[in-house]
Amino acid sequence: MSRLKRKKLRKKNKKRIILVILSLMLTALALGVTAISKEVTSPKTIPHTPKPSNIKKESINLDGYLFIGDSYTVLLGETIKKHNSNALIKAVSGVQPGYWLEHFSELPKNSEVKGVVLLIGVNGATYSDNIPNKEKLIDSLVKKYKSKTIYVQEVFPVGKHFESADPENFNEAIDKNNETTKKYCNHYDNVFYIDATNNLITEDGYLKFTNDGLHISSHKQETFYKNIVSAVNKIK
Repeated sequence: MSRLKRKKLRKKNKKRIILVILSLMLTALALGVTAISKEVTSPKTIPHTPKPSNIKKESINLDGYLFIGDSYTVLLGETIKKHNSNALIKAVSGVQPGYWLEHFSELPKNSEVKGVVLLIGVNGATYSDNIPNKEKLIDSLVKKYKSKTIYVQEVFPVGKHFESADPENFNEAIDKNNETTKKYCNHYDNVFYIDATNNLITEDGYLKFTNDGLHISSHKQETFYKNIVSAVNKIK
C-alpha cells in the first residue's frame, strides 16, 4: 500500500473514532437531560411515619392533694390514705358548705398542697344558703390555692330508703344544685367539675349501694375512689 493511501486510511479512521466519540457524548447528554427532567417534574415522595399509638398520658397522682368535705370524705379517708400517704384530709360529718367558710383558716397553706378535691353539699341540699355558700367556698379556695387545680365533685343522690326527707324531692334538689355548681365551675380556668358516681347509682337516679340511704357502703369505697381518679384523669 502506497504512503498516500495509508495516509487517507488513517484520516478515515480518525473521522470514524471522532464520530463514535461524538455519538457516545450525545447519547450520554440525552440520558442526563432525561434524568434531570424526571427529577424536576416528578415530586419527591416523603415517607409517612405513623405516630406511635401506644403513647399514654401520665396519670395524675393524687398524693399531696387536699380532700375537703363531709361524711362522704370521712368514710373515704382510709381508702384515700391507702393510695396516697401524703394526701391531706379535712372532713367533718354532717357539715354543710358554710362550715368550711367558718373554719377556712384550718385548711393547710398553699405551699403544702398540690391540688384540691372538694365534695360537699348533700347536707342541707334543700336549704337556700347551700349553693351560695358553696360558691363562696369555691371562690375562697381559688384565692387561697393559687395556680393549683381544684376538682369539685358531683354530689351523690340519696337512696330510695332515705328517711330524713322524701328521697325523690331531695334528689331533685341535689340535681338542681349539681347543675348550678357545674356551671359555676366554668368561671375559673383551674376549677373542674367531676362526676365520680359511675356504677354507684341506679338507672332511676338513686344511690345504689347504701345501708342507711345516705352514704356509700364500705365495700364500695374503693370503687368510689377509683371513680374520682378516673374522673380527674379525664380532665387532662
